[in-house]
Amino acid sequence: MKLHISIFQLPDGMHIATCAEIPMCQVLRQNKGHAIQDVKKMVRKFLEERAEQGRPFVPELREFEVENITLHE
Repeated sequence: MKLHISIFQLPDGMHIATCAEIPMCQVLRQNKGHAIQDVKKMVRKFLEERAEQGRPFVPELREFEVENITLHE
């Protein structure tokens, strides 16, 4: 199964890593590599718990387009 991780750097230098397919799967770390590593651990734990409960995880991801946004300064 392939899942998607998104990484964003905040103005204060912290990194947020999220997994789009899993609700509430988000970590905040100072180091980008640690953020990625920790979100992967969180995903594995989530999938293991679902398997133990006999609740298979079937992600649904949809794409949509956003029109160009103009920033006003």
